[in-house]
Amino acid sequence: MSEHTVVDAEGRTMSTAPTARHRRFLAQLARDHYLEGRSKVEIGKTHGLSRFQVARLLQEAVDTGVVTITIEADAGEENSLAEQVAAALGLGSVVIVDIPDESQASQQMGRAALSLVGRHARAGMRIGLSWSRTLDSAAAFTPALPRCTIVQLAGALRLESHRPSAEIFTRLGQDPAVSMVRLPAPLLVTESRTADDLRALPEISGTLAAADDLDLAVVSVASWAEGLSSVWEKCSPAQRQAGIDDGAVAEVSGRLFDAAGQDVTTIDDRVIAVTLDQLRRATTTVGVARGAERARAVQAACAAGILDIAVIDRSLAEAVLTEAGQSGGALPEDGHTGTEAAGASPSASSASSVPSASSVPSAPEDEP
Repeated sequence: MSEHTVVDAEGRTMSTAPTARHRRFLAQLARDHYLEGRSKVEIGKTHGLSRFQVARLLQEAVDTGVVTITIEADAGEENSLAEQVAAALGLGSVVIVDIPDESQASQQMGRAALSLVGRHARAGMRIGLSWSRTLDSAAAFTPALPRCTIVQLAGALRLESHRPSAEIFTRLGQDPAVSMVRLPAPLLVTESRTADDLRALPEISGTLAAADDLDLAVVSVASWAEGLSSVWEKCSPAQRQAGIDDGAVAEVSGRLFDAAGQDVTTIDDRVIAVTLDQLRRATTTVGVARGAERARAVQAACAAGILDIAVIDRSLAEAVLTEAGQSGGALPEDGHTGTEAAGASPSASSASSVPSASSVPSAPEDEP
């Protein structure tokens, strides 16, 4: 995030990216104003600020993703679309994200996923996040979380198409309320013996074991095909074809599976990441995917029993309904659909298996 001017609780002006503590302060102001209906003057008196400073801080809360405003347009139709997709996939909830600017697609998808985490996180939870380009691109919008444990479910990959980065985990690790369990290993290595050696290290085996009991997990869902999976990029042509020959159509954190949801173990011996069984045991698993070409992968992930909530874009939602033989009808051009996305005016989600929380993050807040 680029540097910008902020005003702290004492009214001092500074130029810096917001810290976790400052984001909590923004969340508290936003909660007071948007949810409690308190005026800027009232809030200012409480915190020793002028109403103009409060106004700037509230705007900063929007600009930095602490508050996301959702505009409802034809909400009944939007919810109907999300409910149709959820029913077609057999899920409790679907979040559909409109992407007006394709150049910001990864960030918008990641922001929607992180917003969902911010709303569903509760004190004492163990939350697993798998590295993905999508989540990492939205690291600037990392929510301030209640006291909880974050488990890294998969390491970053060095890709020619993407600079190596794990900023999302760096930012979370800076939050004093978060106990961060890092996975200091790449997701995929070239030799199975190397993977065995790494898994034997206490700092790695301990992290992998921590994924056994997750309250919430967030992963990216990829298609096992060229241009649709980061792991595909790191495999040799022979390994890619071997996966196809074994029936793989999809990939989550390096774990392959077929259209019926059955595990495909072609590259398992070289993967250092959460397993599909661990994701199945998680209380709630969120899958993030974008693009109509990943519809089959999302369907396979649902068949595998590893998803409870899907965060997808409109084109993927339409593709799912087309394959299911349903029609989504005339779709509106704006707003989130069946949103679980945060907002000062939160929209209703489709029947969700996870209880809703305040749309403003709690204060003490793939594209594969």
